[in-house]
Order: sequence, then structure tokens, then C-alpha cells
Amino acid sequence: MGRLKERRVAFPGRKKRPARVLLAAIVVIVFYFFLFPYPLGREIVVRPRWAVALPQPGSALIPSPAAVAGPQDPAGKGPAAAFQIGDRFGYVRGDGTLLYTGRAVYRVSLSSTGFVSFTRLGTDWILQDSAGRRVAGFSVAGYPLLSPDGGRVFSVKTDLSGIIEMDRGGAVLWDRDFPSLMTSISVQGDLVLVGLLNGAMILLDRHGSPLLEHAPAGSRIPVVMGDAAAPDGSRVAAVCGIDPQYLAVLRRSGSGYEPETQESLPTSFRREVRMGFSPDSRYLFLEGTDGPGLFDPAARTLRWVGLSGPLVGAAFASAGRVAAFASRDAGGARLVLEPMSGVPVGREAFPAREVFLGTIEGQLLLGWDGEIARIDVEAM
Repeated sequence: MGRLKERRVAFPGRKKRPARVLLAAIVVIVFYFFLFPYPLGREIVVRPRWAVALPQPGSALIPSPAAVAGPQDPAGKGPAAAFQIGDRFGYVRGDGTLLYTGRAVYRVSLSSTGFVSFTRLGTDWILQDSAGRRVAGFSVAGYPLLSPDGGRVFSVKTDLSGIIEMDRGGAVLWDRDFPSLMTSISVQGDLVLVGLLNGAMILLDRHGSPLLEHAPAGSRIPVVMGDAAAPDGSRVAAVCGIDPQYLAVLRRSGSGYEPETQESLPTSFRREVRMGFSPDSRYLFLEGTDGPGLFDPAARTLRWVGLSGPLVGAAFASAGRVAAFASRDAGGARLVLEPMSGVPVGREAFPAREVFLGTIEGQLLLGWDGEIARIDVEAM
């Protein structure tokens, strides 16, 4: 065979363009984006911070935060957040330091600063702080209810006919009975919102005096299935009625409240439903048949978030810009993050028998079985 000769192929040289052409192209591009800007959204970043295993019942409590990312608080200071996973409950700080863990005797009433673990009889209960130390004792026939900040102590009468507010010494501040059985209650600041079996919503002030009595009409069976008061007191809401069921929202107007929205719902609950406002009082979530609903009172829009099982937890993170929902079914648990923009961030499935979802320092606190974890959700 003949010897192969090396061949070189010359490509045509690139022609240089004048600098003024390149400069003109840059100017055109800049003006294009100035005149026709693209509406870029904010990116949502999810960062696991730490996960802590809860000690076994009866064992010594040794805080051992396991940091995944981010700085820890070496002094172990800062406010604590309450959590409840099944019958296990406790308090944890933002750096993962466990302050207290316990097991509810029957049920437990939690606040950010303390708790009451009580029996089925609802008598002689003890108020303890977030470290488990005794604060006060009460001898009263009723079930304890604490305000979210722990500043107010109530006793719900065992027959659900009324409510009593007491001071830390056990003295009665006010006592109010209702014309029908209580079906739901929400405490926010100076306000106490009570839903009744007869379909009425009653809003009480700091002294137990009525600010509002409202009974939404339009259902075959009048009953309040759930209610919620906004943290700033600007709105109150309730899921009420059967056949059909409604979402009723009332807005503060002067010294009173006036109806703002009454929207028909595709639900037919015969039990108390989960619902609540975001910390900034801007949005409202409510339990639905196939997943929770997110309601924007200002825009009067309600959209539904699909879940594969019953809703077991809800919370708002990133200054209320992202809603988080937890569900559980036979296959395990699922966590769904849903920004207020309506573009889902993500869905995560994990094996769990019990699930808790709350907030700590404005971020998510997720609990499952024997673990508690912090997940930071940030808008970049």
C-alpha cells in the first residue's frame, strides 16, 4: 500500500468587524431589556439547618443539635418553639437545643412559653414553662386553653357550654356561657373567636364582652365547623354550614366587623376543620376534601393545593411568602411547599407515622416520629 500523506485543511479566516458594530449591538441589547423588561420572579431556596433526635421517654435530656448548614447559636439563647408529634411534645430553640420533652397524659395545651398536660377529667391541672418548671396550679372543672403567646389562660367548660379566663393565681377574670355548644375557638391577642353548634360566630374582647355576633345564612344545617382570627385582629373567618358549606370572612370596620366574603366551598365536613391566618394576617388557609385551600382576602381568590392524604399540619414560612402543608396516608407522609405566587416549590415524601409542622424564627419546624428538624425557606 502506498504511504499515506498528511493533509492539512485550511479554514477561511474570520473577518474582523468594526468596533462600532459591536458597540451598537450592545446598546441595542441594553435598550431592549430596558424597554421590554422580563418579569423575573424571586427564587425560593430550601436549606435544611439541623435535625435532632428526641430522647426516649424517661431518659436524661442532653441537647445535641446536628447542624447541616449554617451557624449555630453557641450561647443557646433565643425564643423557643413548641412542637407536638403524636403524644410527644416539647420545646426547641432556633439552634436545635432541646429545652424540654414530655409525653401527654391525655392531651396537652401548648403556647410559646409554657404548657398544660391534663387528664380526661379536666381538673387540677398545672401550668409549666418551656423548661418544664411549675408556674401555677389550677383547681377548676374544665379543659385548659392557652393563648399562643402564653399570656392568657382559659378554661373551657367540660360540657362545652362556656369559657372562663383566669389569672395566674386562679382567680376568675370573666366567665361567659353561650346559647349553644362550642364547636371551635381561636385566640389571638385580645380577641377570642368562638364558633357554635347553632351556626353563630361570637367574637369577645379582652374582658369577655361581645364585639360581634354573626350567623351566616344559606345552609340547610347551620353550624360552625372551624374558625380563625387574624393575628392583628383585622379579620375573622369561619367554615360554616352543611349543605352547602361556606367560607365566611368578616373585616374590621371602625369598632366593629362587617361581612367581606361568603364563598361556597366544595366540602361537606361533619367535624372541626383546620384553618388559620398567616403571621402577617394577609392570607388564610383552610382544610379541603382533596387538599388545603389558600384564600387571599384582598383579591378574594381561593385556590386549592392537591394532597394525597388528609391534612395533618400547616405553617407559613419566609415572612408568609411560602405556605407549607403536611399530609399522611397509608404510604407515609408528604411535605408540600406552595409559594403565594402559585408556583409549587416542591413535594417530598418520607416514611412517618406521626407528623408535626410549625415555625421557628419564621422558618419551618418539621417533626416526624422521633425526630425534629428546622428547614429554612428563603426568597432569593
